[in-house]
Amino acid sequence: MRKIYFALGIILFVCSFLFLTSCDSTFEPLGENDKYHFSIYGFLDVNADTQWVRVGTARQAIDDAPDPTGITVTLENLQTGEIEEMQDSLFKTQDFLNYWTTMDIENEQTYRIKAEGTEGNFSHVDLTTPIALPTPLVLENTFPPYGFSVYIDDVVEHIADIQSRWYVILNPETNPVKKTFTFTYRTEMKHVEVYDGTFTVFAPLEDEEDYIEGNIGINEYKVAHRQFFVAAAGPEWDENISSIDDLEYFINSTASNVENGLGYVTGIDSKWVPYFTCQTPDNSDVIPCEPEEPFW
Repeated sequence: MRKIYFALGIILFVCSFLFLTSCDSTFEPLGENDKYHFSIYGFLDVNADTQWVRVGTARQAIDDAPDPTGITVTLENLQTGEIEEMQDSLFKTQDFLNYWTTMDIENEQTYRIKAEGTEGNFSHVDLTTPIALPTPLVLENTFPPYGFSVYIDDVVEHIADIQSRWYVILNPETNPVKKTFTFTYRTEMKHVEVYDGTFTVFAPLEDEEDYIEGNIGINEYKVAHRQFFVAAAGPEWDENISSIDDLEYFINSTASNVENGLGYVTGIDSKWVPYFTCQTPDNSDVIPCEPEEPFW
């Protein structure tokens, strides 16, 4: 009986091998191809003082950080011709290097990020920043379900992210520890005709509080601040991305927009606004609150 099982196993193995070798695969393993030189991911934010992208060598084994002395990364405005070399931050994340620049990023401009090796091999990505993002309007829902609705003018074509962020201090009286809780709502976004056309989401206040209390356990806590983060994206935005925090998951994806490489880079315009409703001085109407800086 064992001989019969053994023989059947050999037959199944051979059949499986023939089936797999007959498939036409369009993707070669990274260790066996010469199509992909570098991995690049991140975003350029019109509203940020410093721009960051992550760069790695696409064929290198994971956890094997590349040598920054062999990589040059540049950022170029393709419309003005301005170009700057991005600086290596000297700190690494897994198999990636972090590069930065303080070059000004403007709305409705096309930029190129290029990573080049000493042997002339390079990867690059072109991206266009969106039109200016109007400040979102936040309205409190004062009846159940309690929470806040965020309205974003649909003059912008793509919304890349909508986040609710709570800045919490654990054990504020004894051993203060800062902790941030982020709730992402972009996938729940709807388009409505109010305010001449807006994108909107609802952030349920009680659900967020319940999650935080369940996460921190018996620790006492104080809410230091709450903010909404909203980001509009340029024309290359992939609607399958649920949040700009997920861009790193597109490194090895077929959705890559990097030429001769892997990864995903987009242009955004972001705003941080407080987690409450603002009104005109005479309290006759609601208006968008003044944008803030990230709390921490």
